[in-house]
This record gives sequence, structure tokens and C-alpha cells, in this order.
Amino acid sequence: MTHTARRAAAVALAALAAIAAIIARDFTVPVSAQSDDESAGRIVARLLDDGRVEFGWQPSGGSRVLPTQRYFPADITHDRWLRSSPVEVDNEAIGRIEARQLADGRIEFAFTPTDGERILTDARYFPTSARPNRWLRSTEITIGTAPSPFVAVSAGNTHTCGLRENGKIECWGDNSSGKTDAPEGTFTTISYGYDHTCAIHESDGAITCWGENGTGESIAPKGSYIAVSAGSRLTCAIRDTGETKCWGNPTDGQTDAPEGSHIAVSAGQFHACAIAETFAGANTAPDTGEIECWGLNDDGKTNAPSGRFRTVAASAALQSGYTCAIRESREIACWGGNMWGQTDSPEGIFTAMSVGGHFNCGLRENGEIACWGRNDYGYGQTDAPAGRYTAVSAGDYLACAIRETGEVECWGSDYTGRLQIHNHVPQGSFTAVSAGSSHACAIRESGEIACWGNNRYGQATPPTN
Repeated sequence: MTHTARRAAAVALAALAAIAAIIARDFTVPVSAQSDDESAGRIVARLLDDGRVEFGWQPSGGSRVLPTQRYFPADITHDRWLRSSPVEVDNEAIGRIEARQLADGRIEFAFTPTDGERILTDARYFPTSARPNRWLRSTEITIGTAPSPFVAVSAGNTHTCGLRENGKIECWGDNSSGKTDAPEGTFTTISYGYDHTCAIHESDGAITCWGENGTGESIAPKGSYIAVSAGSRLTCAIRDTGETKCWGNPTDGQTDAPEGSHIAVSAGQFHACAIAETFAGANTAPDTGEIECWGLNDDGKTNAPSGRFRTVAASAALQSGYTCAIRESREIACWGGNMWGQTDSPEGIFTAMSVGGHFNCGLRENGEIACWGRNDYGYGQTDAPAGRYTAVSAGDYLACAIRETGEVECWGSDYTGRLQIHNHVPQGSFTAVSAGSSHACAIRESGEIACWGNNRYGQATPPTN
């Protein structure tokens, strides 16, 4: 080997040794100097007397945070990643600590942010020579500031609301009556009415509503709830005891919910319907039961058919209220106002349905879509395109669905007739879609929201961060 070759080899070996020294660096003893970056921190760990390793998170400039699941057992399969429960800073989950034991006995630690991928730092190994009950720490980890992805979206009349993965709610569009003033806190469920919205708090099951409150529809009674449905001037919810409670428009008995336990409820404008937990006085499967309706009974709004049902949806249409439901047999039944044929449901087996303003759409077992009801504007609300779909949403003047490939397809138009909604659908792959009065929004696979259609009040301009 020539002198030049030997020198090049020596340089390469030195570089590899330097890299190996960085990769194999063990946790260090904590020092007092820390940065004030709230998005940064370190994994800390200590050996306990029983051989387990306890670990936690040390925010830069903050106090140590110990997740509920934070012990690495003394005996574990090598190279198997285990993870902690969520690490919470200021009551918000920022990620999880992960750990695995290597063949040489050391424990390798990593951090996975809620909105990111696993982070491996330089000093990330807990040594086999660690002294008991002495906290050691990793090198500093900077957590990305990417926003929490959206998991649900509701496109309504003139505004839109979305629920993020971290439980936060954001609304945009028309803010008359405070319709976009989403409350602080974390929530598990969100329900959009015609001009008001309600959500269930994650902490105690309490309900908060905001927006229009002309008949008291946004003043939720105290208690713990498991489901909520915001209609038009009416809200109904199911308590954790199974009892249904309604508030808002009381003129025709809309708030006089029947006694008993229910598993699902849907509020319209002048009536509401719920699925009872029992059927004909006997216990039944948890997702089926009789339907009970109450409130104004013109056009037979409360004349629910007999039988067992899986889901129920009461339309909040201003001119003609009606209800549709999926039977235990997965056939669709509709009743109530039928001015435009909105209760003339098609035959067949369906896996899902969506009730719009005056027309409805259902997803057949084979993935095809069938729509029925109002189509007199010439917008083609009931002219569903051919193909196979996984989800469908019917609005007032338009409908949208997600193809098996993840692409969104829309038909119909905005209420002015000037905007053909299908010409403005964004490209990409989506996981959820919601059609509103004259605009629509969908959640991309990345968790971002895209909206299109009528944007007079900014209802089709979602947040970008």
C-alpha cells in the first residue's frame, strides 16, 4: 500500500471512530445550565434498586415530567422498542419516550413527538455501569412546531369547524353571533348545527356550545355526556347514564325527550329522534334498538317506523323536516316531510348515509352511491357519479364523496349556480370530507384541511398552521 493510500485509510478510520464515539455516547450527569427554549428538552433516566430503569422528560428551563408509564423492566427482549404513556407539558401531550435494550445491556432511548417521527440524539444510551437513584440525561432534543393534524371537520352554513388530534377546536368563516369563537380546552366530540356548534370536553364530559343562541340552543345543562347533536335552534345530548336531554326551541315539545336509556340521538329543527338501548322491552345488541321521536309532528316527523336500527339522522332543513335511519338489516327507512322525495329511500343494502338539506345520499355495500330527494335547481344533487367510494357527505346544494383511491369527487353547485363545485375539488388523497350549505372541506392524509366552493365569509379558507 502506498503512503497516500495508507494516509487516506487512516483518515477514513479516524472519521469512523469519531462517528462511533458520537453514536455510542452514554447519558451524561445533569448540569444546572439549561436553555429557555420551551420546544426543547432532554430524556432523563435513573436506575432503581429493583433493577428497573425509570425515565422521564426534562423541559429546557422547566421541571421534570414523569409520564404514567415510565419504567423499563429489568428483563426484556433485546431490540424491542417499548414506549411510555404520553408526555404532557402544560396539559398538552407533546409525544412519547421510547426505549429498547441492546445486546450489550445498555438501554437506548428516543423521543417521538406527537406530530413527528422518532428522534435519536447523540447521547441516548443508559449505561450498564449507572449508579442507582442517580438521574442521567440525554443530549437536548428540539421538538418540531408542526401543528396537530385534524381528525374531524364540519362544513356548515357559512362557517366551518375542525377538531385536531390534540383535542383543540378551530373554526373559521362567518363569525356573526360568535360562530367561530371556539372554546378553549380539549374535546372528544364536535357537532355542527345550522348556526351553532357543540362539543364534549375530554376532561369531564361537559358540553360547551357557541354561536347562535336565539332559543337557548347554546346553553348546555350541567352534567357529563357521551354524545351530542346540534340541530337548528335545538340541541340534544345523551348523559353518561344513557338519559337524553334536549334544550333550545321548546314550542312544540322538542325538548321533551322520552325517559329511558338511549345509545344515539339526532336533533333537527322542530323534532328529534333517538335509538333506545332496549327493543320491545328486552335487551338487545348495543348498536341496535327502537327509534323514538318527539316534537312537532306535522308531516309525520315523529312517526318513526318499527324495528331495530343502527343509526339515525334528523334533517334540520328549514322548510321540511324529516328523518332517515339505517335498519339492523342495513336497509334505509325515511319518514316526515316529503315535498321533494327526500323520504323515498332506494332499496338495497347500505353501510352509511348522509342527510342533507332536502336530499340524501347513501353508500351501498358495493361502494356505489345512491342519492334521492330535491334536484329541481338543475345542479344535479342526486346525480352521483359512478365508481366505488368509502365515504359520502350531503349538504344543501352539493354532495361530496371519497373514492377508494382517496380522491374526492363532488357534484352539485353553490347556491348561486355560478360555481360548479366539481370543477374546484383539490387533488390529492383524503381521509374525510364534509359538504356544507355551499362549500366543502376535506382532511388530507397529512391531517391538513382543504376547502373549496362558496367563500363569501371565509368559510372555505382553513387555517394553515
